[in-house]
Amino acid sequence: MRVLFITAYFPPCQYGWGYMRICEQVADGLAERGHDVAVLTSTYQDGPEVKPYPVYRHLTIEPDWLLPDSPAKQFFSGRKQRERTAVSHLHQTIANFKPDVLFIWDAFGLSDAMLREAEESDIPVAYYFANYLPEFPGGYVHYWSSTNSHPLVKLAKLPMSLLAKAMLAREGKPIKLKYEHTISVSDYVRQRLLSQNLIGSDAIVAPNAVDLAMFSGEPRQPEPDAPLRCLVAGRVAPEKGIHTILHAFGKLHQKGQLQNISLTILGKGTDEYKEHLKQLVIRYQLEKFTNFAEPVPIEAMPTVLAEHDLLLLPSEWDEPLSCSMLEGMAAGLMVIGTTRGGSGEALFHGKTGLTFKDGDADALAKQLLVVTQDRSLVARLAAAGKVEVETNFNMDVSVSRIEDYLAKLVGVETAVPNIT
Repeated sequence: MRVLFITAYFPPCQYGWGYMRICEQVADGLAERGHDVAVLTSTYQDGPEVKPYPVYRHLTIEPDWLLPDSPAKQFFSGRKQRERTAVSHLHQTIANFKPDVLFIWDAFGLSDAMLREAEESDIPVAYYFANYLPEFPGGYVHYWSSTNSHPLVKLAKLPMSLLAKAMLAREGKPIKLKYEHTISVSDYVRQRLLSQNLIGSDAIVAPNAVDLAMFSGEPRQPEPDAPLRCLVAGRVAPEKGIHTILHAFGKLHQKGQLQNISLTILGKGTDEYKEHLKQLVIRYQLEKFTNFAEPVPIEAMPTVLAEHDLLLLPSEWDEPLSCSMLEGMAAGLMVIGTTRGGSGEALFHGKTGLTFKDGDADALAKQLLVVTQDRSLVARLAAAGKVEVETNFNMDVSVSRIEDYLAKLVGVETAVPNIT
């Protein structure tokens, strides 16, 4: 097959997070299986191009929150031309590469007009969702429809908003895409989108699997008197629930039960939320138990994981399927987390980790107390979690499912891969 990936970000790039990494691994996996691969992505690039297949960096992100110009200015300045240019780049790339299938991976920020053009082409189109994109009305439609809490900003934005909405309506926006053929990261995402009739009935699941060559480690066996080292990694944002960890630590500390345990908070976030977390540390007198750390390159994450025993996943939103959870399990860490969204498809209470209700600091404190009092439980559940990931969430399994699905769209048979 000749597969053209269309995605917002592609390595080497500092944006796109786990979504981008998994896209790269799937593209590499298909290329290694003998398929011809190419990528059409945005202009963002940090470092030299090293792929054996072509990567076309032509697209713009709309609206692009990384630019100094506001989304409002981007909307009124050159937007229609950029939209036409995106469509032109799609046609040019198709003409040059001649793909059998268009595989749209991460479409957040990409031109809906370009995606509609892809769907209306004679080439089969498949989407991959590790998010809820079909529920989203489109970047600029969302921007002009969103409310702002500050009355003065809301008042100043109102006249422009009315004009912009009228312009979008005349242009036929938001554009309703078909999403006829889709692959979801978890059954939760698939069922959620199917229940709203947003995707086609042939949708399948292929999890955002772990690169086991990178993330692999022995299950932890903490010594009885050694500190139990906890890690939370990723975006430092309210919906990630990190404040719940600090409330749980605070409750244990007030009872004199916070002993031989530490917490590392690794990641970027808004200054406002990070300040809120730091105030909780002060409030509960957790200074000697907590450490705030800057994010590290993905290549350094295995080392970070090797320095910890527990991965905490306190998410308070419907995680499609947490990359950090799967990577932690593969690296030999035991996970204590919530099961919002797709996380419950890998994290089972008392079997592959421990769970608690999102936002419930008392419930998390209870689980932390359990593992501090029974260190053998850490090793046992970490080992079970590692087996779960290696069996059901490895990259070979995901690439095979994707390969088979795309092949059926194209109408070809795939060879049985030689997996060792």
